Amino acid sequence: MFVELRAHTAYSFGDGVLPPEALAKRARRLGYTHLAVTDSADLGGLVRFAQAMRKPLRDEACADAATHAELGADACPRCERPLAPIAGAELVVDGHPAAFLARNAQGYRNLAALVTLARVGAWETWQKDRQGDRRGRPQVTWAQVAAHAQGLHALTGPASGMIASRLRARDDLGAREILRQWREVFDASRLSVEVQLHHVSGSEAALAGRLITLAEHEGVPWVVAHDPRYVDADGRLAHDVLTANRHGVTLDEASQQGLLRPNGEWSLISPRSMLLRWSGRTEGIRESRRIAEECEPLDLAWMRPPMPVYPPPSLAGDTAVSTHTTNAMLRLRTYEGAHERWGRTLSPQQEGQLEKELELVARLGFGGFFLVMWDAVRFARSRNILCQGRGSAANSAVAFCLGITAVDPVKHGLLFERFLSEVRADGAAEPPDIDVDFEHERREEVLDYMYDTWGRGHAAITAVTQQYRAPNAVRDTLRAFGYPLEVADALAKRLHYADPAEGAEAIRGELGKAHGFDAESSRGAAALRTIAAFDGVARLRSTHVGGFVLSSAPLGSYLPVEQTSMGRTILQFDKDDLDDLGVPKFDFLGLGGLTM
Repeated sequence: MFVELRAHTAYSFGDGVLPPEALAKRARRLGYTHLAVTDSADLGGLVRFAQAMRKPLRDEACADAATHAELGADACPRCERPLAPIAGAELVVDGHPAAFLARNAQGYRNLAALVTLARVGAWETWQKDRQGDRRGRPQVTWAQVAAHAQGLHALTGPASGMIASRLRARDDLGAREILRQWREVFDASRLSVEVQLHHVSGSEAALAGRLITLAEHEGVPWVVAHDPRYVDADGRLAHDVLTANRHGVTLDEASQQGLLRPNGEWSLISPRSMLLRWSGRTEGIRESRRIAEECEPLDLAWMRPPMPVYPPPSLAGDTAVSTHTTNAMLRLRTYEGAHERWGRTLSPQQEGQLEKELELVARLGFGGFFLVMWDAVRFARSRNILCQGRGSAANSAVAFCLGITAVDPVKHGLLFERFLSEVRADGAAEPPDIDVDFEHERREEVLDYMYDTWGRGHAAITAVTQQYRAPNAVRDTLRAFGYPLEVADALAKRLHYADPAEGAEAIRGELGKAHGFDAESSRGAAALRTIAAFDGVARLRSTHVGGFVLSSAPLGSYLPVEQTSMGRTILQFDKDDLDDLGVPKFDFLGLGGLTM
């Protein structure tokens, strides 16, 4: 049975319109057992994808309608069976795309490291004032791939891949040399020649045949991949809109210039249909299943970086710091602060509360978390930057003694368990949440200090993934369809709080008529279907207002890092994804009131 190893979701920004949940849902209905996602230099959709792949399908019948009807949704084996998610990414290697799948935890870490390299380059040569060098052009070298090959399975890429490009240029010798080079690194068991067939032209079929011949001649398996970007005709329209917008042209101009995919074949189709399509040459179908079964299903624990520990890299040579373990350092700083707050002699209630909290913090492994917040507050006050902790952290006597918060929780009888509790947390699923406000105009000084202290490779800001709303979907779609800007603006301005599907429905009614939009015409109807298709689609990634993530190991090997136009480095994962992973965020927030 066929397994799709090359799906692209909306996290291939500009080249995919599939929400991870929609992809997983469609895969379940079509009868898949495994599915891989290989977004373009991006792993940001994997948390949502993995969760959706394991979620039962109960809101509608699956493809096995007879069994579903007989047993009911709660007992239908296809609806209840979790699917196996496989982590992957498409990377541009020396100018040509190729795909890599994580076979295990080590493979995932190497894949994440490669994505980080593609996005920001080597940290040793990274410069804040050259942040535009790689934005929009992520790529790695073959040497970097070879250095991170352990635990990965390599697919040689589509028609624009390195080997296929040589064959298209009639350089058969060059194609063989490249394949042998790849085989030396990955060996034949972790390398497959990728073959795609979308009924585009005779030359595409001829290329597929030549790729198969090359693979068989060199003793390397070949594998079928379909590389979907959408699941239906409306999704194809939305994908065409993204393509046209990316090139700054209308759909008609994109079609004339050959920028659009020539047919609607880039959708997720059923394993049975793929088997029929490749009947007579099923080796590539069998290879897809072999690869899938040898890849361990994606485990969210692979993505969880180790907590920061003391000393940080910048203080590793400071004997006054390095002689203490993280928990010993936390105890030392806590009692120093306790004597400053409460005097030389602590009451039994004060000491008992501190011991209770320190014991729990040590057991849950959050000692480094508290020390990071203490260090940030200490630095800010040394520079006369006003700061103040707030929220449920005010219930912690340790936070109070470290100077993070200002309210005495012992004096006021505040409940520590409201902030951190073994009942509510397991050390991985629900980390403590401490918000600290800094002067808005000087917050950047604190962030730069954290980067300098922990190193760029160990620190990054959390991202926020913004989804399409009706105004964005209307403007993007109508621009591509060639509508006047005035019409798009008039409609978009009246849909601020609507989702794309709600916006399309509103335009189909009185709103469209009021502003000269003909919903009954073929162009108008197609535009409205396209607008609705952007429902739930990720549009862009932005910087979170304050969430900072630190790790005692290279962070980009767990959560890939990319750079922003402002020179900041951010994670590819949304703040809510980090909550699902149990990754603590250090919330360094800017507050205008403190500036005033």
